[in-house]
Amino acid sequence: MLATKWKIYSRKIVTKFTALILLIIFVMVGVSSALSIYLNVSNYESITVKHYMESNTISNELRYAANKLEYLLKVYKSEDYILSGGTVRNLDIEDNWQINNLYNNYLPEKGLEDNDYARELFWSEKSKEIKSIKDALIKTDLSNFEQIIKDLHEPGGLIYYATDGINEITNTNNSNSHYYEIHNVYVMIDKRGMVIRPENGFNGFSTSLQDTFEDMEGGRKKIVIYAAITDDGLLSRVEKWNSDRTILIKNIAIIMLCLIAVIALFIYLSTVTGRITNDDEVHMYAFDRLFPDISLLLIIGAVALSINGFSDVLGIRYTSENLMKLAMLSLAAVLSAFFMALFLSIVRHIKNGTIIKHSMIYFILSRTGKALIKILTGGPLMLKSIAAIISIIGMAFYCSKIPMLEIPLAAFAAYYVYTKVGKFQTIQEGLKIAKTGDYDYKIELEGSGEFTQMAEDINAMTSGMKIAVQNEVKSERLKTELITNVSHDIKTPLTSIISYVDLLKREGLNSSNAPKYLDVLDRKSNRLKTLTEDLFEAAKATSGSIEPKFQKVNVNALISQILGELDEKIQEANLIFKVTSSGDRIYAKADGRLLSRVMENLLSNIFKYALKESRVYIEISQVEKEVIISFKNISSYELNMPVEELMERFKRGDESRSSEGNGLGLAIAKSLMEIQGGLLVLNIDGDLFKAEIKLSKYE
Repeated sequence: MLATKWKIYSRKIVTKFTALILLIIFVMVGVSSALSIYLNVSNYESITVKHYMESNTISNELRYAANKLEYLLKVYKSEDYILSGGTVRNLDIEDNWQINNLYNNYLPEKGLEDNDYARELFWSEKSKEIKSIKDALIKTDLSNFEQIIKDLHEPGGLIYYATDGINEITNTNNSNSHYYEIHNVYVMIDKRGMVIRPENGFNGFSTSLQDTFEDMEGGRKKIVIYAAITDDGLLSRVEKWNSDRTILIKNIAIIMLCLIAVIALFIYLSTVTGRITNDDEVHMYAFDRLFPDISLLLIIGAVALSINGFSDVLGIRYTSENLMKLAMLSLAAVLSAFFMALFLSIVRHIKNGTIIKHSMIYFILSRTGKALIKILTGGPLMLKSIAAIISIIGMAFYCSKIPMLEIPLAAFAAYYVYTKVGKFQTIQEGLKIAKTGDYDYKIELEGSGEFTQMAEDINAMTSGMKIAVQNEVKSERLKTELITNVSHDIKTPLTSIISYVDLLKREGLNSSNAPKYLDVLDRKSNRLKTLTEDLFEAAKATSGSIEPKFQKVNVNALISQILGELDEKIQEANLIFKVTSSGDRIYAKADGRLLSRVMENLLSNIFKYALKESRVYIEISQVEKEVIISFKNISSYELNMPVEELMERFKRGDESRSSEGNGLGLAIAKSLMEIQGGLLVLNIDGDLFKAEIKLSKYE
């Protein structure tokens, strides 16, 4: 009964999910404990050695100090010795790569060969460069010397005295050996030999320190090194040792408990995965569509990633411990969840008996078999091609007397033919789709070759056909809009003329309203005349019947003249014009009459559509061989159409067509600029309207 209840309870989704969450939590706790050890423990020997005085660490620290002091005496002597240039005094060309490079460049420069004369000349002529190199080396040596001294003073409490008979390195200025021997921890090196207390671990002294120490009469400098750790320094080391030991024991115990819990939960989840309550069938999930052999490769990759990832994250230690902890715990949680998802998927496939049939290898082999069958049943084209290629290859190898190569090579030939015919069939299917009018469909072929190039050409053709259809539709739309707009713009004043003529007929010329009617007739007829003239000019401009007469045009003077002529309209429009120029006189190669008309059209456009009481900016500049005239204003209408449509005939900034314009001004200006070999460029940024005239500079 109890076993049945456990079976039911253990297969519930909530139980499985809880177990998975607990497993991830235990992994994170274990990682957290490992981080505590990594961040807080500096010496792992304390886990096996209870007392600090019995450890190898203390003896090795003394040996390390002795080796460093001996190295300082041997290489750097003293700080004064370094500053006086002693370390670089006998520097030869081969002793430094910078001097060596300088010398190797000097020889071909002077046409010399490497000999004593060339070297002597080099030291003389390159003395400044060599001195700068030596100064840099002195700074480096001094920095290294100071760093070694700093290392000796950490973690603190070390006192020392070292001399080679000439130079001294000490932080006590006391050369009496008894001063150091009275401490509990010391190392003594002099002509009597070496004494270290306590002497634990293996001998770690340098080779030179292990040699017999002779006095000056023996032809050798007398080395003396005394070092000891003070009681305060020893006490701090003992406290750190005990702290490390406590942290190690506590966190290793936690890690072991977490490991046991993770193993138990891992076995449980592996047992119940794929099982549900009251059903012994194995149930697969959407995640199980992933091939199990791919899952195995991903698990191996996840393990490798975790090793590299943890190593990389540990590098954050010196930047931010909190950030490093967060990154490590997050990485542990993600990787453990990812690992369990993949592993349990493999287990479900094993239980379901699909570990082989659902693998990537089986999938490839089965598809290959189907492909071979398709080749054999693919029709006369494939069979003939395969037979021909196999025959040729077989004959070639038979003639060359190379046995057992016909079969794999024939298989390769069959696969080659299969891929080629498959591409051909794909192209045929694409052409059938294109025939139905679906020009958006693209034939996708991988690789290169004649079939791929053919597919790209067909795609280009369908794209061209699509563009042609779109252009034709757009052209028809523009024609319809053009007829509608022309009809509207002609009909409006014509209707007014007919209406007021009828009124005059009925009321007579002696009517009190006659002057008002005549004024309206005058305005409407003038508007109709202007529209007719603009239509005629637009037709001439677009037909290319206007011949430009190029001349030297002073752009500054031309703009001043036009603004002066239009001063009355500027006042009526209540606009403020700001004109700036990069030069007093900028000359362009243009037809002055046509260029004037372009500017007048742009200004007329500004008078009609610019926001009242706003500023209009005109900028004249010259960039290399090009003259640019820029007109900028704020529109009073919302510019909610593409820029290119504004230069189409009968297009207006106000789509309601309530303004006095006819929509031909910008179209005419564009055509007139093209006649002069220039450009008219429009830009819209919100309500800011900008028109730029670009012309060639007059040479």
